[in-house]
Amino acid sequence: MARTNLKKQLSKISDLATLPVVANNVIQITNNPKSSALEVAKAISQDAALTSRILKMANSAMYGFPQKITTINHAIVILGFANIRNLVLAASIYDMFAPNGQPQLFDRVGFWEHSLACGITSKLLAKRLGIKNIEEAFIWGLLHDLGKIVLDTYFHTDFAGVIKLVEEKNILIRDAEMEVLGYDHAEVGGIVAGNWNLPQTLIKVIRFHHAPPQANESMRLAAIVHMADIFCRAIDLGNGGDRKIPCMHPEAWELLDLDKESIKALFTEMEQEVIKSQAFLPI
Repeated sequence: MARTNLKKQLSKISDLATLPVVANNVIQITNNPKSSALEVAKAISQDAALTSRILKMANSAMYGFPQKITTINHAIVILGFANIRNLVLAASIYDMFAPNGQPQLFDRVGFWEHSLACGITSKLLAKRLGIKNIEEAFIWGLLHDLGKIVLDTYFHTDFAGVIKLVEEKNILIRDAEMEVLGYDHAEVGGIVAGNWNLPQTLIKVIRFHHAPPQANESMRLAAIVHMADIFCRAIDLGNGGDRKIPCMHPEAWELLDLDKESIKALFTEMEQEVIKSQAFLPI
């Protein structure tokens, strides 16, 4: 597909890929510092299925709270606005783009496994690097490849051509996207995240996770996700759409400055935390 033609189609994504009303309301409420926990709980409670999913996620081994969280109000008090927003976002996007059980060229089960592993690894890296809100890092990693699932859903035929080229040439999916589409999933993901009015930091991380220096003031955060993505590929956690390991961006490597012992310990933590996360999303 010609780049100009794809640009026209991408302009329609705002109409095609729309967040559920409840998720959009929660994002708007939690972005307002004057909002109350009661307002957030009321918005989530409009959707019984989402309420049940949020409680299940909050009580998963990934969080490891000693007492069971039984109500949304309790979850908000324990987790805070940002984490609740991220849980709603994660659950809503998963439901929008969940595996449907049908054989597909693009492995959606593997995609979500990889995305979840990247979220976990981003969180572990953020903790090691002293990032204050490490839970934000989880959503950065979980949604970094949003553009892939959007392309598979709304440009399925063209994206199937990308996957076939990956298999034929054994190349990175991003290289195949550029060859077939003239666009890559990072750019598409950034557009969609912008249409959804997601936090600017998250938009930049999604857009520039393959080129962290271009994220400017968010470079360190994009570098964390960039490294998490590569580390997850290195130990084969999930499936990002190809079987190649991208090169580490030298500026990202230098910025994060991890030694061999730290990386070795991180790999052990990654595998342990991925096991704990198995009930987080119903993959």
